Amino acid sequence: MDLLYPVLRTVLICLVGFCIAFQGRRMGYTIFNLSGRLNRLQFFILFITLMMLYYAVDIIEARLYDYIISLPAYYGTRIFIGLLQTLLFPLSCALFVRRVHDIGFNGWAGLLWAAIITFINTYVAVTPINYFLDLFVWLIGFLFWILPGQHEPNQYGYPPFMNRQNDIEDTTTLKTLTPKEQKVRKIVRNRRKKK
Repeated sequence: MDLLYPVLRTVLICLVGFCIAFQGRRMGYTIFNLSGRLNRLQFFILFITLMMLYYAVDIIEARLYDYIISLPAYYGTRIFIGLLQTLLFPLSCALFVRRVHDIGFNGWAGLLWAAIITFINTYVAVTPINYFLDLFVWLIGFLFWILPGQHEPNQYGYPPFMNRQNDIEDTTTLKTLTPKEQKVRKIVRNRRKKK
């Protein structure tokens, strides 16, 4: 029963977070866009920022619980903290999906990891377990940071900070590429034209 509440809360946060991301993407906010790639430096900076935001939510939660004197205040605090975590979930999805794309894998792994981080931040257990879970999050974040991205364009787009003049290929370069590489580059060019 102790584990059921955080699991249900995580599922609710993820569902509402997906709705927020979907609506934000429909409105044209690129921060909720799950396509594209992030290199290691961008990921490192954004990961540290995201973790600081999660810790800020934890500090706010701890401070608000100190001043609760009634049951409605308790539930109001739970809802407020849940909303803050719901706002952080789409950001973590975009961060991890784009980084996984840069490595060359499918983005579902990034979505799963964003859901796991949300679960870890909603699960309040005995203090040593919380420290172990926080260490686990930082180790996986470090792993995402040290894995190198692909230097060539892949099916998810061009590498970040790639000079756009270098991607204009002449016909001699296309003839030396394998058919699979030509197909990937054609897909990337078509996606850029649609934007």
